[in-house]
Amino acid sequence: MVVRQQVRDVLALVREPAGPGPFVLGVDGRSGAGKSELARAAVVALRARHGDEAVLALALEDAYRGWRGLAAGVTHVAEQALAPLARGERGGYRRYDWTAARVDGLVRVPPPDADLPRVVVLEGCGAGSAACAPYVHTLVWLEAPAEVRRRRALARDQHAWVALWEVWEAQESALLTERDARAAADLVLRTG
Repeated sequence: MVVRQQVRDVLALVREPAGPGPFVLGVDGRSGAGKSELARAAVVALRARHGDEAVLALALEDAYRGWRGLAAGVTHVAEQALAPLARGERGGYRRYDWTAARVDGLVRVPPPDADLPRVVVLEGCGAGSAACAPYVHTLVWLEAPAEVRRRRALARDQHAWVALWEVWEAQESALLTERDARAAADLVLRTG
C-alpha cells in the first residue's frame, strides 16, 4: 500500500528537464510491488503541480509482448518512445492486446494533439532495465515480500497468474541480472 509520504518522497526527486526531452521518472519493481498505484498517485500530484498536458504516464504493461515478452516490450518502448523523447522528438510504440494475444495499434508518444511533456512517468517491470536506463533520470524501486506480491497479482488476474507466475518471475530475474535496478534506484520504497 502506497502512503502519502512515499508520494512526497518521489515528487521531491522530480526535476526540470535538463535537455530537449522531458524528465523521466521510472517506477520499477517486481510484479505485485505496487508500481501502478504509486505511479498513478505521482501522476495526479505532478499534474496538479505542472498541468495535465505537462505530465505523460507510460505503462510498460501496454507494450509487453504477452506473458513471455517482458524484455521485448521493454526494449521496444526504450527504442521507439524513450529515445525519441530524449532527443525532443515524438515517438511511439506498438500496443499489445492481451485479450487477442497480439500486437495491435500504434500509441503516439505524446499524442498528436499534445506538446512534448515536461515529465514522463514510466511505470512497470523493466523501467530500470538496461534498455531504459539511458533515458530514466530518476528511478524508484518498490519492493514487497514475495508472498505479498503474489497475493496482489493473483487478486488482479487469478486465471493467468496461477499458470504463469514462475514464467514471469524468471523474466523479471533475467532483467535484474542484466542490470540490478534495485541497486541503481535513487529511492527504494517498501510497500508491504
